[in-house]
Amino acid sequence: MPEGAAGHVVTVRRSTSRVLFAPETFNFAEVTRAIEVARRMPSDVECVFAGFSRRNSEYIRAAGFEFRLLTPYLSDEEGRLALAFDQGRSLRHPFTAQMLTQRVTSERVLLRCLRPDAVVIGVTPSQFISARAECVPLVFVRPFAYSLAHLEAARKVGATGFLPRTTPEECLIDDAASHLLHAAGTRLPLSRAFHQVARANGVSLPQGLFAGLTADLNLIASTPHLLPRWLEMPEGHRVVGPVYAHLPGEVPEIVADLAAGPQPLVYFAMGSSGNRDLVLSVLRGLGQADCQVLAPVRSHIRDEDLDTLPLNVHVTDWIPAHQLGDAVDLAITHGGEGTVQTSCAQGWPFIGIPLQLEQRFNVQRCTAFGSARLVSQSQARRADWAELVHQALADDVMRSRARHMAELMEGLDGPGRAAAAICELL
Repeated sequence: MPEGAAGHVVTVRRSTSRVLFAPETFNFAEVTRAIEVARRMPSDVECVFAGFSRRNSEYIRAAGFEFRLLTPYLSDEEGRLALAFDQGRSLRHPFTAQMLTQRVTSERVLLRCLRPDAVVIGVTPSQFISARAECVPLVFVRPFAYSLAHLEAARKVGATGFLPRTTPEECLIDDAASHLLHAAGTRLPLSRAFHQVARANGVSLPQGLFAGLTADLNLIASTPHLLPRWLEMPEGHRVVGPVYAHLPGEVPEIVADLAAGPQPLVYFAMGSSGNRDLVLSVLRGLGQADCQVLAPVRSHIRDEDLDTLPLNVHVTDWIPAHQLGDAVDLAITHGGEGTVQTSCAQGWPFIGIPLQLEQRFNVQRCTAFGSARLVSQSQARRADWAELVHQALADDVMRSRARHMAELMEGLDGPGRAAAAICELL
């Protein structure tokens, strides 16, 4: 139930139009994508947010939007499981029949209360049931990876996008992987709990996992020139372009000092999906590199870790990375859609350490473009980071391709196009 609603439906004054944004709030990338789209909605459209975790809700409120906290609250452990499921790192998830039943009940109460004209989600599994049960159009702002469009691309040309295709041997491997991806995406079922709860709410979900997590309108928030040129979008899918975080606040004062110093500045970020061991391993490796490191990874490390880090490493909380511009010479990220798009728009060459397949897709596409290098998790833990950074900074071709990438990104208005597509439903 909405927090404070005491279990009953409250009549809410009706504005001209209303949109409910319901990202899985435990996922920082989903929250920031939703905020960017909501900011671009017309002034006569009321935007309300809802979620099952307080995590990251401060960014929603800071952006000026109302946030409704629903029950059952998502615990930290459940959030980690949900994030791993969302990112394809695990088939385990916390969405039992009991949890889904409770979530759908809360969501349906809220939908009847708000009477929105559309619901905009990230990977929010229960809304695939709730919005349909209440006959509200469902919009999914999502990456290309794991979409039905991605499956269709794998079927048609035998390319996953996850793997390189520079040699005949690599092409054979990717061909085989594409068949496996298409088979898994079409045959792997949603768990029984989803179908059970859906039937109880009068909703019929498709059998396949990928189809079951497809909305009425699916807005692909990916950079168009990194997608296959021949790609035709399936029905209900539309490419809107990059949607990434523009966090509020000022750039830390230390950035200007670091950028003005004699050493290059490396930006290191691991998003929501990073982990403490990997973050510390890379940061300690970067301590041997001839550079300064700006690392907004405070959420991944403990207080006692700070005193053990090299002197050239400067740890911060989340920062407005889109404002860093030419201060950064090289980025090292996990390859999440938002961090990759930030690097691309800023013209930064980057090293990607993908933690799951969606991130590998993002990094691999930029590697094929020439603006990035891919380092696996296992390689990252034992890499000579001093040498990797030196090679990347000395790579004129990679730097030139990164600048060209930024030129191609100019004028792309993913949030605006997404908002316009949503308004067509209202």
